[in-house]
Formats: sequence, C-alpha cells, structure tokens
Amino acid sequence: MYEVLGLFILFVVGIMLLPEGGHPAHMELFGEQITPMSTTTFYFVIIVLVLTDLVQTRYRRKIMARKQLQSQTAT
Repeated sequence: MYEVLGLFILFVVGIMLLPEGGHPAHMELFGEQITPMSTTTFYFVIIVLVLTDLVQTRYRRKIMARKQLQSQTAT
C-alpha cells in the first residue's frame, strides 16, 4: 500500500530532476525550451499524493469492516 505511494513520489522526483538538468543545458522539447518545475508545485503534488493515500486507506478500512460485520451477522 505504501510501496505505491513511494514509487509515485520517486516518479515525481525524477520528473522534477529532468527539467532541472535540462534547463542549464538549454535543451528543447518539441521546439519549446525546458523550464524547471517550481518547488511549490512539487510540494503540492506530494501533499495531494499523501492525502489521496490517506483517504483511500480510510475508505478501504471502512469497506473491510463492513464486510467483516456482514460475514459475522450472516453466520
């Protein structure tokens, strides 16, 4: 569960590092100059990822508790 969150964070860090290295080298992609991602955007993405994971974990626990309660009442 947290492995996927960690992979997404590593993916975002990798995406952030590409423009950081491409900007000083004056690289272009599809005719447009590469500009680095702002740190505000980076932190926003990380916060959204963590909040999404927290909401998903709570929802999953609630669903599992309901299923467990239903299976106990059925027997």
